[in-house]
Amino acid sequence: MTKWTLGYSYPIALTISLAPALTSMMVQAAPFEAPPATGILDSLCYDYVPKIEKPASDQDANAQPVEVDADRLEAKQGGTAVYEGDVKVRQGVRKFDSDYAQLDQKSRDVIAIGNIYYNDGQVTVTSDKTLKSNLDTKNSELEEGKYQVHGSPVRGFAKRVVMTNNNQNITMEGAQYTTCPPGQEVWTLKAGSIDIDQKEVFGEAWNASLWLYDYPVFYFPYINFPIKDERKTGLLYPGYKQSSSNGMDITQPFYWNIAPNYDATITSRFMDKRGLMEQVEFRYMPDPAHTGTLYFENLADDKQYSPSNPSLAGLSDGHRYLMNVRHGSALMDGSLRFGIDYTQVRDKDYNYFNDFSPQVGTQVDSQLQQSFTAGYYQPNWNLTSEVRRYQILSPYALLPHEMLPRIDYNYYQQGKWFDLAWNSELTKFGYDSSSAATLQAGERYTATRLHLAPTLTVPLVDAPGYYLTSQYKLMFTSYNQEVPDNLVSQDRSRFTDTDSKQLTLKEGTITRTLPSFRLKGGVNFDRPLDWYDGKGTQTLEPEFQYLYIPYKNQDEIGIYDSTTTRQDYYSLFSDRRFAGLDRISDANRVTVGLTSRVYDNVGDERLRLAVAQAFEMTPPKVRLYSSDPESTNARSLLSFEGDARITDEWFAHAGTQYDTSEGEFTAGNGAVEYRTGKLTTQVNYRYIKDGNLDYRYPTNTALAEDLSQAGLVMMAPIADQWQMYGGYYRDIKQDVNIDRKIGVKYDSCCWSINMSLEWHNQPDNVTLKPTSEKVIGLQFEMKGLGSVGTGGRSVTLDTELLPYVRPFNLKGQQ
Repeated sequence: MTKWTLGYSYPIALTISLAPALTSMMVQAAPFEAPPATGILDSLCYDYVPKIEKPASDQDANAQPVEVDADRLEAKQGGTAVYEGDVKVRQGVRKFDSDYAQLDQKSRDVIAIGNIYYNDGQVTVTSDKTLKSNLDTKNSELEEGKYQVHGSPVRGFAKRVVMTNNNQNITMEGAQYTTCPPGQEVWTLKAGSIDIDQKEVFGEAWNASLWLYDYPVFYFPYINFPIKDERKTGLLYPGYKQSSSNGMDITQPFYWNIAPNYDATITSRFMDKRGLMEQVEFRYMPDPAHTGTLYFENLADDKQYSPSNPSLAGLSDGHRYLMNVRHGSALMDGSLRFGIDYTQVRDKDYNYFNDFSPQVGTQVDSQLQQSFTAGYYQPNWNLTSEVRRYQILSPYALLPHEMLPRIDYNYYQQGKWFDLAWNSELTKFGYDSSSAATLQAGERYTATRLHLAPTLTVPLVDAPGYYLTSQYKLMFTSYNQEVPDNLVSQDRSRFTDTDSKQLTLKEGTITRTLPSFRLKGGVNFDRPLDWYDGKGTQTLEPEFQYLYIPYKNQDEIGIYDSTTTRQDYYSLFSDRRFAGLDRISDANRVTVGLTSRVYDNVGDERLRLAVAQAFEMTPPKVRLYSSDPESTNARSLLSFEGDARITDEWFAHAGTQYDTSEGEFTAGNGAVEYRTGKLTTQVNYRYIKDGNLDYRYPTNTALAEDLSQAGLVMMAPIADQWQMYGGYYRDIKQDVNIDRKIGVKYDSCCWSINMSLEWHNQPDNVTLKPTSEKVIGLQFEMKGLGSVGTGGRSVTLDTELLPYVRPFNLKGQQ
């Protein structure tokens, strides 16, 4: 064998010109670039895929030295050089092999024949036929070439590839594309002709068909596809699902690439039991500091509407719609911020979210939130404001008070021996009487509230292993309150004193000034354990808190944003009995708690147990409503929380609140989970005494009963490529099924099919009588090409009504 190194000008020209031409041609031969699929057998699926190779330096690849090996070189008369026998050309990471190569120095034509192999670290191409190219025009033609993209399962074949216009235009005839491993071609996309203009974002294919194994299943007279990571106007993949309430539900989106920073998606959603709904989403970003989305959907005539349909009784016809606006702006390097989150449905369309499940909007119970925010932020202080309104999605709900607006000013200063904070708020509370529910009669009280709360925190002891901190706060609140004569009946009953039978709400100015003193401390003991190779550690962390706030009667003040908080371990160490500012409870209480943790030999928390209880030296007198009885309990609920990772496979959580005065449990929850490999199974339970079944009746407080709910979720492999998943939740006390779901998924290297079936109780905000809803999901996915269908694309343990929750929360555990 003879070896030449930079001995002739023509082999150098041959390699330098052919390499970029082949690179461009073969990379573009993969019309649908996609990342590797994430199948169950990833490591086995793609072991054949070559890795991406990058040049050893940043030097231009064309400037790298060229080495040519061949069995024989012949320089013919007329300036033709012929290489024969195991021709090998190397330039950096580039490799080009063939049996025969010929270069005509005059015409600058190159011909390579037999066992053609090209690899530039990004793509590999092989051919047993002929490659023709011209070094001046860059026009090239390859017969029967196979290509494999590096770092990706994308591979294919083309009977003929023609490159013209300085490699800008590429035409492939008889092209094929797949992401399946060799010998497992479940699906293949075949096209009679593919044209690519590298200046454009998308390529075009004519006479294309999708094949499953050896059978064509879908034909595309014309399609376009992305050749760059950019967007182009066109149809997106459709969606499909089947449900009891809407029937066959088909969506067909159309994407409109208006500009690089503006686009829109227009979707036609056909529901055979409802009608045709149009959905439009417009996204904009005129500047990176200003982004937003406008969304609108409209159903002109719901087939389910009739004057006798109680679920839609609030509507005068079948026209139903939703609009949503989301916007965020940041100015002055992010110091000045604005935001909008506004969602609205047609007035009195109480079941819109239950019927159509839109993916926009912020709901709190049956209230659709509409918020406008603005703020100025600095390291030690901030000034924020918000206007918040609500649309009620229940005819029985009492209209909430709206913030019109709220303005907050907060200041923080950390000194050497103290921390100083100033929290203040000015809020105007009103309500929209024009949207009052049909069953309401009368008006609500309103007010303007000013709240000031300077706070001084002084650490008395701050040492490793123990601490003692004192906190001093002065809370001043002023209400300018208006109470109408025709007060709505719900408010009148809540604010009527049980003894005097008099309305306690007061018209005019009401002020409240309350000091607060808080002393909190704790100690941390630890000891080594024999567990975890003798390097485990157990801690014992007792802590206490004393809180004093004097009593002041607040029955004259309305309830605008306050509610009772549920007691747990952490709330017992708070300085609040009520959320919000309308009620500041008196307190003369001592809270004691004990936490014990176990850490393993690498410092991860394996076990945490915590128990706490508060002791009232003086029973608190402040009530949320005048009609509520005063508290007589000298002790709070005994609260317990526990989390454990027993082994690497077993996890557990338990929490409970126990009323020591009555001798009964008021709440509890627990879960045990086993997880190994791809198997996950969990049994969970929760109990709430007199708990509202909010998963079915979010607004009907008359149905408050004990909640005793058990659940089972599981995800398990049933074969190498088959996976089963499901969930089952039942309320034992009410003897009703809450949610049931079962699914199975087949996942191979390049395609998957996912089938799911779910039954859940579809709530009705008008009749308060849930209906059993059945949803069937079926999806077929060709990895690297796209998917058809919805309702089960991803395997998840979440159900429609209840999310999957991991049963522990320990430091260092994932």
